[in-house]
Amino acid sequence: MTATAASAITGQAKPQLAVEAERLQQGARIVFKGKSWPAAARVKLTATRAPGSTKAQDFGKVDADINGTFTMRLEVQCTTSNQEDGALEKVTFTAADSATGVKATATVGGGAWVCQ
Repeated sequence: MTATAASAITGQAKPQLAVEAERLQQGARIVFKGKSWPAAARVKLTATRAPGSTKAQDFGKVDADINGTFTMRLEVQCTTSNQEDGALEKVTFTAADSATGVKATATVGGGAWVCQ
């Protein structure tokens, strides 16, 4: 991990985002985990379009705690029944601090959005 100029000065690590996506019967369970964000940061969560979808995804906002960490779990609808779409496509998630614009990204496979 490379520190940004601002984080090198303050000694604070660069904000990070980890995403887990699991296929369910009629959709996907997504778990967002963030660390090294500013204390109480308001973080907007979005993603590129899911397989079979025509638009980007907006998951709303989550607040980091006083330690700069957050966890958010949610379930979304499946977007395709095509196994090949899910196997070939990737979904890139972005977390952005609403106050500073600082961003972190994570990418997962599209299989979680395939209807069972």
